[in-house]
Amino acid sequence: MDSFDRIIGTTSATDQIRVLGRRAARVDAPVLITGETGTGKGILARAIHDASARARGPFVQVNCAAVSESLFESEFFGHVRGAFTGALQPHRGFFEQAHRGTLFLDEVAELPATSQAKLLLAIESGDIRRVGAEAAFTVNVRIVSATCRNLASALDAQGFRRDLYHRLAVFRIHIPALRERSADVRSIALDALQRSRTRFPNASTHLSDAALDVLERYHWPGNVRELIHTLEAALAGDDRITADNLRAVLDVTSWQPAPPLIAETRRYSHFGSHVEERAKIEAALRACNGNRTHAARMLGMSRNTLLGRIYRYALNDVSSSHGNPVTTDASIAAAELRSTVAKRCHGDPGQASSD
Repeated sequence: MDSFDRIIGTTSATDQIRVLGRRAARVDAPVLITGETGTGKGILARAIHDASARARGPFVQVNCAAVSESLFESEFFGHVRGAFTGALQPHRGFFEQAHRGTLFLDEVAELPATSQAKLLLAIESGDIRRVGAEAAFTVNVRIVSATCRNLASALDAQGFRRDLYHRLAVFRIHIPALRERSADVRSIALDALQRSRTRFPNASTHLSDAALDVLERYHWPGNVRELIHTLEAALAGDDRITADNLRAVLDVTSWQPAPPLIAETRRYSHFGSHVEERAKIEAALRACNGNRTHAARMLGMSRNTLLGRIYRYALNDVSSSHGNPVTTDASIAAAELRSTVAKRCHGDPGQASSD
């Protein structure tokens, strides 16, 4: 079984995650995984390790937010017996535990500045010294880190070191929020129901259309993790997943339909090259048969952003999966983009259109 089969989903965005993950597994460079809480950053990190040359080595996961500043050196580098009060036994730190394997630093952005400096030195030199010891020793560790923050915008001003960021982000992978790839909800839910059979042996793995509609319309602020927990909570009260028991489990005070297809405030980010972005947009347009609104939703961007990318990458004449051109005139996308900009500038109330 391919370790990346754990990344469930059928959208082009999920396909891209698997492609980048396999590429990251083939090299031994540090990887930075970004995405909201609950999107599956830890699952991707483990898949990269299991598909890499270090698969036989340890995979050590650390929640950086739970490591206090005063205990950072002891936790990461270890200590010798008697190094401080209460150090009755020697302790192997995270770096030493991960020797010849992968050290996964989850929520790395939560490290305080002093800890960031010590981490940077250890990564750059490859040498660590236990607290209370005289001699340092070399460790062979691959660093994979993850954060729910946009580190590129958190540099310096928000307390994250620029030099550490560039050391960690040699290879970058972004996981979109579940609400930005709602077409994946069905496959993720069915996979979760199948896995739940060990704990809920009498549970049905069937999803009615009504239940699926509830799942796809919910905005999932907790992403995949919330989806899985919601299904388990629903099964705890009934052996079947129905629209009614899903609504009963979901927080009714925050329940609302998924955001509209066009979100003027949504910010789209792409962490690969222009060639990769063009290929991703072209694949989405083909999959959606040229429907730009649906393609924008699949990609996690606003329709207006997509229009700009179509014009930039000359994708106006891309054929759909049925062999029909997305558009026959390259000027259409440019005209629509100019029209949209003009409407924004003049405050036209009809600026949010749909296909």
